[in-house]
Amino acid sequence: MASAALKRVLVLHGYSQNAYILSKRLSALRKQCKGIVEFVFIDAPLVLEPQDLFENEPTELPEVSSDPLRDPSAVLRGWWKFADKQKQVSVGMEDSLVFLRDVLKDEVENGRRFDGLFGFSQGAAMAAVLGALLEEPSKFQDFLINGKPPHPPVSFCICAAGFLPTVPLATTILSPQSRMKTQTLHIYGMADPIIPYARAKLLTETTPNRRIETHDGGHFVPSKGPWRKFIAAWLKDPVDDKIPSPEETYTESTPLASHTASPAPEIQPS
Repeated sequence: MASAALKRVLVLHGYSQNAYILSKRLSALRKQCKGIVEFVFIDAPLVLEPQDLFENEPTELPEVSSDPLRDPSAVLRGWWKFADKQKQVSVGMEDSLVFLRDVLKDEVENGRRFDGLFGFSQGAAMAAVLGALLEEPSKFQDFLINGKPPHPPVSFCICAAGFLPTVPLATTILSPQSRMKTQTLHIYGMADPIIPYARAKLLTETTPNRRIETHDGGHFVPSKGPWRKFIAAWLKDPVDDKIPSPEETYTESTPLASHTASPAPEIQPS
């Protein structure tokens, strides 16, 4: 009976990660959330080749010394990628959304649903796009099944080290004008070398029902005790604005000095 009360959260990994890598990275958080949340980790459909790992950005390496041809946990994946070194031509976003549509459809057909989304880096951007699309599914007709969405809107979304995608389809679905209604928690590292504050802020502006928390680290989901307890408490009740911050001080206007890499155009949005 206890398992029926668990909140189910779909987790989307970052660029050049996979479900296995992120599940290991979040093992302490999963332990903290035992009895509260069931995290469901899935692999992105896009398999990355060496040329997809850009030289000017750090990339994740598999945390197992295995041959990707023999061990699926060593295969690096993404939700979309750029087809050119200038990062102007993106591919894969549409296929990934159709893939996620089918994941959600299977859940509903089996009498289950997801209460929320949790994404890291490129997965955080994808989680925000997916959350917004569940609110307005007609913005991408291929997401509909017989004219209906595959899954109801989720109640909450966590975007850790996220950014606003510049992929044309994503900007149609998620923008400051569309204003996603889902309760959203944004987590950013003040020493993040991948996502500068200008990019981070653009994503937060698309989610009016937001809470923003920063940490003094880099491009990762913070895992220290206060952070684990905070995230677990927020997942239990995302609308409780009295949950204390895991950091002693925080101001939304504090600039973030912005290790999966999420491919981005060379020119950052202003």
